[in-house]
Amino acid sequence: MRTVEVRRFHAVAGKREELPPVTGKFHQWGIAFEEFETGPGNYTVAIVELPDGTITTHIPDFVRFLD
Repeated sequence: MRTVEVRRFHAVAGKREELPPVTGKFHQWGIAFEEFETGPGNYTVAIVELPDGTITTHIPDFVRFLD
């Protein structure tokens, strides 16, 4: 597995706040979707394991490979 740094965000009262980046282990690319009135919209995500063992997904724009 490759080491990555991911940018994270947190929504507070309708405003997006950036959290400090975190380093994790990249597992693989995956597909997520968002449902719209006209049907689902698919998009690519990175599946990342964080140091505490939590698995998260991130859009590719917020992932940086470190090795």
